[in-house]
This record gives sequence, structure tokens and C-alpha cells, in this order.
Amino acid sequence: MNNYLKKSILIILLFYNLPIHAQRLWTLTDCIDTAISKNIAIKQGYETSEINKINLAQTRSALLPNLYLNDSHSLNFGFSLDPYTNQYTSQNISSNTLSLNSSVSIFNGHVLLYSIKQNRLLYQAGLLDLDKLKVDITLSVLAAYMQVLMDVESLAVAEQQVLTSSIQVTQTEKFLQFGKVAALSVLQIQAQLAADKLLVIVADNQLQTDKLTLQQLMETPIQQAFELTKHNSADSFITLPPTTDQIATVSYSFMPQIKSASLKTEAFNTSIKVAQTLGIPSLILSGGLKTGYSNVRSNFIYDTSYQLTTIGYVKGDIAQPVTSNVPITTTTKQTQNFSDQFKNNFGQYLTLTLSVPIFNRYQARNSIAIARVNVRTALLNEQLTKNDLRKKIETVYINQITAGLKMMAIKEQLAIEQATYTDMEKKYGFGAVGATDFLIEKNNFNKATMSFIQAKYDYAFKSKMIDFYLNKPLNY
Repeated sequence: MNNYLKKSILIILLFYNLPIHAQRLWTLTDCIDTAISKNIAIKQGYETSEINKINLAQTRSALLPNLYLNDSHSLNFGFSLDPYTNQYTSQNISSNTLSLNSSVSIFNGHVLLYSIKQNRLLYQAGLLDLDKLKVDITLSVLAAYMQVLMDVESLAVAEQQVLTSSIQVTQTEKFLQFGKVAALSVLQIQAQLAADKLLVIVADNQLQTDKLTLQQLMETPIQQAFELTKHNSADSFITLPPTTDQIATVSYSFMPQIKSASLKTEAFNTSIKVAQTLGIPSLILSGGLKTGYSNVRSNFIYDTSYQLTTIGYVKGDIAQPVTSNVPITTTTKQTQNFSDQFKNNFGQYLTLTLSVPIFNRYQARNSIAIARVNVRTALLNEQLTKNDLRKKIETVYINQITAGLKMMAIKEQLAIEQATYTDMEKKYGFGAVGATDFLIEKNNFNKATMSFIQAKYDYAFKSKMIDFYLNKPLNY
């Protein structure tokens, strides 16, 4: 029985501890991958790209011959032309035509090849535009992730302040009992404890709000047990990053918006060649098979018989008739049956068509002019894209250096405040200073601690931005 109880207790403990051990800790990579995989705009973009891919396949298929099977039935009433006898008749005509037709472009100035190239470039540029959207989401998640980490550490510091203030309240109450401090000192320390508790509430509310922001970026329903992997951010300004020119050179080589703009420029260059084909002769080969049926098409059957008939008289004497067998032909009209007509009316044709544009109302010239304007616009857009990226890099570069210097200055201030606070805390414990002076120094130390946390994570975020533009992995 004892063994059974031990096993039961062990199972119960494992069951209740399971959610704790199974709780997931989210890394930055996890958050970014989830946000990208669940983003609706990216999914919509992939659907649009799929249509572009199908359009590209259709353009390639235009190089192949076409093949059509046509069947038409017509009824003509009154005076009309028989399509198979090519004679006019007053009979009602019921006719049917069956044809198999095909055509292929032999030469058209390579317009199809240029169109295929242009559509392929635009399809690839569309995929890169999706990658640009992924970049934007990545940077948004990075900012939100670092904000949550900062909130977690700020909350921990605020909770530690409450714990410290609670100890100081107890200590000050004892001082009051021994007459070392006045009752006002107890009230001041209690007021500080209340203020620290409020700071915990504010810090926790900020943490929950920023967690919600991060989870919404991840397109994930809010989870109360949403926790991030803890990290120790660097608290020193180690080295200066590469120059902005060096960072920009690296970014230009892999950032999707740069590649997309370049492909679009190339696509518009191809559109000039497409427009130029409007003034080039084209050659098309077509052929087909055709047969049909008409209800008025008939076969005539001729039947000849011979009849002994008087054809004259000898010297006009009716008593001496001259007779001979005279042929008599009878004609019978018979409608030709369906199968015979389809066999007899079968024909083939082969056509080679040369089309030479002599004057197309300046369509080719205007299309070429528009295409060249589009190329110039694409080149400007390409340069604008590079300029925008360079400006972002320059801003992040300056912000990172500023954030690093600010962090080091606040770190130095914090070290002084910590030393001052430690000294003041000892003096307060000995009754050498009053509660007012002690609380002033305590608040200065708390402010410096919070400022340092903010500066540390601001510098970490800016450093990760530099790493991103240098194509380094965002492992955190």
C-alpha cells in the first residue's frame, strides 16, 4: 500500500508540474518566424505572385501552335447560296461545317521572347517585394521584442525596490520604538513604499501592453503565459561599427528592395524592345482541315433504255417507215447521305501570312517613347530606393553611437548614485541622516537604475539594427 501511495503522489506531482516545465520560452528567431508565417499580407502577396507565375507560364505557352476544333450548323430560308454547290436556290438549306485549325507564329520580331523575359523579371521582383515586407516585419518584431525584455528587467527592479522599501519600513518602525526617529520618518518611508508599489503596477501594465503588441505582430492570440528567453544585454560600448558607406555597400548587395528595383528597371528596358517589335514584319503559318454537309446536295442517277421508234420514211413514203432503237434517259434526284458528304467535302489548306506594318498611326513610335519614360522613372525609383536605405542606415548608425555614449554616461552616473545610496543607507541605519535626505538619494538611485536599463536596451536594439544591415543573423 505504501508503494502504491508513493507512486500516486509522484504521478500527481508530475501532473501539476507539467505545465511549468512545458512552458515555452520564445526566442527572437521564434517570434520573427511566427510573425512572418502568419502574416496575412504576406500570404496575400504569395497568392498574387502565384497569379503572376501563371501569367508567365501563359506567355511561354504563346510560343506553341494553337489548335481549334470548330463545328457550326446553319439554317437558310428563301433565296440563298448553297455553301457546297455554290449555287443559289430557293430551297431551305440546312448545312453543317466541321473544321480543325491551327496557326503558329514563325517570326514576330521576338516579341514573345521579350514578353517572357519582362514577365519573368516582374515575377521575380514581386517575390522580392514580399521579402521587403518580411524585412519590415522583422524590424518591427525586433523592436517589440527588445521592448518586452526591457520591461521585464524594469519590472524586476521595481519589485526589488518594493522589497527594499518594505524592509526599510520595518527598520524605521523599530527606530521609532527606540526613539531614534520621529513618527514623520515612518510616514515618509511608508509613502515611499506605496509609491514603489504603484511603480510595480505601472511597470507590469507596460510589460503586458508591450507583450500584447509583440503577440499581435506575431498574429498570435494573447497568451497569459507568454515569456521570452532571458538575455544579458551588453552594458558597455565595445567598438564603433563600420562606416555608413561600408554598411550601405553590404546592404545594397542583399536587401530585397534594392534587387527588386533593379529587376523592375531591367523589365522596363525590355519593354522598349517589346514596343520596337510593333514596327517589324511578322510571319504566321496557319493550316486546317475542313468538311461539311448540306441537305440540298444531291446525287443524280441516270437510267438509259432503248425503244424501237420510227425515225423517218423512205422517199417520204409513209408506207415504208425507217425504224431504229432510240435511247431514252430518265434522271432520278437523290439527296447525298451524311457520311458521303463528309467524305466528299473533305479539304485541307495551308496559309503563310506576311504582315508588314507600313503605317500604324504612330503606335510603335509612341509606345517606344512611353517605354523609355518608364525606364527613366524606374532608374529614378531605383536611386530613390538606395537613397532611402542609405538614410535609414545613417540614422541607425548615428543613433547607435549616441545610444552607446548615453549608456556609458548613465552607467557612470549609476555607479556614483549606487555608491552614494549605499553610503546614505548605512548612515540612515545609524541614524546619522534623516528620512528625507535618505529618500531623496534612494529616488535618485532608482531613477538612475531605470534610466540605465532603458539606455542599455536602446543601445542593444540599435546594435541589432546595425547587425541586420550588415546581414548578420539576429540571434538573441
